[in-house]
Amino acid sequence: MYNFKKMNFCLLSIALYILLNACTYNKGETPVPVNRDVRYSVDVKPILVTHCFKCHSDTATNPDRPGYAFFNHFDEIQGEALKVSTANPNYTVLIARLKHIESPGMPFQETPLSDSLIQVIQDWVLIGAPNN
Repeated sequence: MYNFKKMNFCLLSIALYILLNACTYNKGETPVPVNRDVRYSVDVKPILVTHCFKCHSDTATNPDRPGYAFFNHFDEIQGEALKVSTANPNYTVLIARLKHIESPGMPFQETPLSDSLIQVIQDWVLIGAPNN
Protein backbone atom coordinates (compact mmCIF):
# COMPACT_ATOMS: atom_id res chain seq x y z
CA MET A 1 0.00 0.00 0.00
CA TYR A 2 1.04 3.50 -0.74
CA ASN A 3 1.72 5.94 2.01
CA PHE A 4 -0.19 8.94 0.63
CA LYS A 5 1.04 11.35 3.33
CA LYS A 6 4.64 10.52 2.51
CA MET A 7 3.98 10.77 -1.25
CA ASN A 8 2.17 14.11 -0.82
CA PHE A 9 5.07 15.41 1.27
CA CYS A 10 7.55 14.35 -1.43
CA LEU A 11 5.47 15.95 -4.18
CA LEU A 12 5.09 19.12 -2.15
CA SER A 13 8.84 19.20 -1.48
CA ILE A 14 9.64 18.77 -5.18
CA ALA A 15 7.14 21.44 -6.19
CA LEU A 16 8.56 23.85 -3.61
CA TYR A 17 12.11 23.14 -4.80
CA ILE A 18 11.14 23.83 -8.43
CA LEU A 19 9.26 26.98 -7.50
CA LEU A 20 12.12 28.40 -5.46
CA ASN A 21 14.69 27.63 -8.14
CA ALA A 22 12.49 29.10 -10.86
CA CYS A 23 12.21 32.37 -8.93
CA THR A 24 15.92 32.65 -8.20
CA TYR A 25 18.00 34.73 -10.59
CA ASN A 26 21.57 33.47 -10.66
CA LYS A 27 23.03 34.87 -13.88
CA GLY A 28 25.59 37.06 -12.17
CA GLU A 29 24.85 40.10 -10.10
CA THR A 30 21.48 41.73 -10.48
CA PRO A 31 22.16 45.32 -11.53
CA VAL A 32 21.06 47.91 -9.01
CA PRO A 33 21.00 51.61 -9.85
CA VAL A 34 23.73 53.61 -8.18
CA ASN A 35 21.60 56.75 -8.43
CA ARG A 36 17.87 56.14 -8.11
CA ASP A 37 17.17 59.87 -8.57
CA VAL A 38 18.54 60.03 -12.10
CA ARG A 39 16.31 62.13 -14.36
CA TYR A 40 15.93 61.84 -18.12
CA SER A 41 15.59 65.59 -18.75
CA VAL A 42 18.50 66.61 -16.53
CA ASP A 43 20.93 63.67 -16.56
CA VAL A 44 20.30 61.41 -19.57
CA LYS A 45 19.09 63.66 -22.39
CA PRO A 46 22.20 65.89 -22.37
CA ILE A 47 24.38 62.78 -22.84
CA LEU A 48 22.22 61.58 -25.73
CA VAL A 49 22.17 65.05 -27.34
CA THR A 50 25.96 65.30 -27.17
CA HIS A 51 26.84 61.75 -28.21
CA CYS A 52 23.86 60.19 -30.02
CA PHE A 53 21.50 62.67 -31.65
CA LYS A 54 23.94 63.70 -34.40
CA CYS A 55 23.37 60.24 -35.96
CA HIS A 56 20.08 59.11 -34.40
CA SER A 57 17.69 61.92 -35.29
CA ASP A 58 15.82 63.17 -38.33
CA THR A 59 18.61 65.67 -38.91
CA ALA A 60 21.25 62.90 -39.18
CA THR A 61 23.49 62.96 -42.24
CA ASN A 62 22.94 59.28 -43.11
CA PRO A 63 19.55 58.30 -41.66
CA ASP A 64 18.54 55.59 -44.15
CA ARG A 65 20.53 52.66 -42.79
CA PRO A 66 18.50 49.45 -42.21
CA GLY A 67 17.53 48.91 -38.58
CA TYR A 68 18.52 52.41 -37.61
CA ALA A 69 17.10 53.65 -34.31
CA PHE A 70 15.88 57.23 -34.28
CA PHE A 71 15.51 59.23 -31.11
CA ASN A 72 13.18 61.96 -32.39
CA HIS A 73 10.54 61.10 -29.80
CA PHE A 74 10.92 59.98 -26.21
CA ASP A 75 9.04 56.70 -26.80
CA GLU A 76 11.64 55.69 -29.42
CA ILE A 77 14.44 56.21 -26.90
CA GLN A 78 12.50 54.43 -24.18
CA GLY A 79 11.85 51.49 -26.51
CA GLU A 80 15.59 50.96 -27.11
CA ALA A 81 16.30 51.57 -23.44
CA LEU A 82 13.91 48.80 -22.30
CA LYS A 83 14.24 46.22 -25.11
CA VAL A 84 16.28 43.19 -23.94
CA SER A 85 19.55 42.64 -25.80
CA THR A 86 19.87 39.43 -27.81
CA ALA A 87 23.65 39.53 -27.32
CA ASN A 88 23.33 39.51 -23.52
CA PRO A 89 19.90 39.28 -21.86
CA ASN A 90 21.30 40.88 -18.70
CA TYR A 91 21.30 44.20 -20.56
CA THR A 92 18.95 46.21 -22.72
CA VAL A 93 19.80 47.05 -26.32
CA LEU A 94 20.81 50.60 -25.43
CA ILE A 95 23.15 49.58 -22.62
CA ALA A 96 24.60 46.61 -24.54
CA ARG A 97 25.44 48.89 -27.46
CA LEU A 98 26.96 51.55 -25.22
CA LYS A 99 29.08 48.87 -23.51
CA HIS A 100 30.02 47.42 -26.93
CA ILE A 101 28.50 44.05 -25.96
CA GLU A 102 26.03 44.16 -28.84
CA SER A 103 27.14 45.07 -32.32
CA PRO A 104 27.51 47.69 -33.54
CA GLY A 105 28.82 49.35 -30.43
CA MET A 106 27.80 52.96 -29.93
CA PRO A 107 28.84 55.61 -30.60
CA PHE A 108 29.70 53.99 -33.91
CA GLN A 109 33.36 54.22 -34.89
CA GLU A 110 34.02 56.78 -32.19
CA THR A 111 35.50 56.70 -28.73
CA PRO A 112 33.12 54.81 -26.41
CA LEU A 113 31.36 56.77 -23.70
CA SER A 114 33.05 56.85 -20.33
CA ASP A 115 31.94 54.32 -17.72
CA SER A 116 30.48 57.15 -15.64
CA LEU A 117 28.25 58.37 -18.50
CA ILE A 118 27.11 54.82 -19.26
CA GLN A 119 26.35 54.35 -15.55
CA VAL A 120 24.04 57.40 -15.57
CA ILE A 121 22.10 55.95 -18.52
CA GLN A 122 22.07 52.47 -16.99
CA ASP A 123 20.73 53.85 -13.70
CA TRP A 124 17.91 55.54 -15.64
CA VAL A 125 17.14 52.28 -17.45
CA LEU A 126 17.14 50.31 -14.17
CA ILE A 127 14.48 52.57 -12.69
CA GLY A 128 12.27 51.96 -15.73
CA ALA A 129 13.48 54.67 -18.16
CA PRO A 130 10.83 57.19 -17.07
CA ASN A 131 10.18 60.45 -18.90
CA ASN A 132 11.09 62.56 -15.89
